[in-house]
Parts: sequence; structure tokens; C-alpha cells
Amino acid sequence: MKNIPPIKNPNPQGKGLVTVLQEIDSRQLELNTTNHHSLTKTLHDYALSRVVLCAEFQFKPVVSKPYYLYVKNRVLKLSLIAPNEWRDSNFGFYICQCVLESTMLWSFSNKNTDPAAVEYLALAVEPLKDTLLSDLFSNKPLEETLPYHDERLPFHRRVLANAMASRITNSIPKSLSKSLKQLGKENSNEVNQVSFLLS
Repeated sequence: MKNIPPIKNPNPQGKGLVTVLQEIDSRQLELNTTNHHSLTKTLHDYALSRVVLCAEFQFKPVVSKPYYLYVKNRVLKLSLIAPNEWRDSNFGFYICQCVLESTMLWSFSNKNTDPAAVEYLALAVEPLKDTLLSDLFSNKPLEETLPYHDERLPFHRRVLANAMASRITNSIPKSLSKSLKQLGKENSNEVNQVSFLLS
């Protein structure tokens, strides 16, 4: 009888899973449950945050640290480098500064006042409406579309999306049965418009 080598488990200790769970736990601890905002602001920040999480980046964002959103070739990019620190404009067209708040939602500031900024952002967001941002424009209730586990996102963005979904669930539990589109119409006419991102 031939010796059959034992089948090796490529991940015997489940290290990958442990890392993911630890990262999610650490983000959950950062949630500041005492910080309450109006429904309109929460919806606004949620929509902004979804856009930021569509941007390409390979680092772990830190709370309260400024990052910078760019568009290049209709692709969103989040960078650690401010526009005045680049030697040239090859990285892309600067849109705004982004900060990850303790709520795990993002805020925008120092927006580019050039009218072209809205156009560049709209061009980058348009193809995402059918993929990563599709639920922002759907009629499905928020409780069905919150990105607790979006496999399309890379690791850091997936963890942040999970923390953001938890925050929204805890912040506006009575509104989860409605879609963002419906809540937007009821609370702010600009929630579902790209232009609101720079208003």
C-alpha cells in the first residue's frame, strides 16, 4: 500500500480570520456612541463615507488624520499626500480633504472650489452607481443594503465599511426600514445628488 501524504491545511490556525476579526473589533471600539447627529447629517455623512470607501488606497486610515481625495482617469484615489506636497499633478485632480471621524463616518473639508471638481467627481462616481454605490440609489431598505461584509472591497475598506454599517444601525435604528433614497427625499433633497458632495 502506497504512503499517502497527509493533506496540509494551508491556514491551520485560522490566522487570516483572526486578523480580520481583531481588526473589526478594534474599529468597533473606536465608535463613539455618545456622539449623536441629526438624521439628515447622518445620511449625508453615510453617503460621503460610501464614496470615500470606493476610492483606491492600500493603507489603514487613522481617526482624525487628514487624507486627500483625488480623481484620475475617472478613478477615485485616497492619498496621505496633500495637493501642495506633490511635485506635479500626475496623481490626479484634487477634490477635497477627508477625515475619518470617531463615528467611523468620513467628513469632507477644504473642498476644491474649481467648478470642474464636481464634474470630475461625477465622472468617477457614475460607473460606481451600478456596483459599489448601487444601494444608495435603490429602493431597498437600509437594513438590507448596509455593507457589513462587502467582498468586493479590499481588506481595510471592508473593515471600515463594516464599522460604518454598525454605526448607522446604532444611530438611526428607526429609519432602517426605509431606503436611503426614500429617507433622502423625506429629509433632504440633496442626499442622492452627486453635487451635494461638494456643497
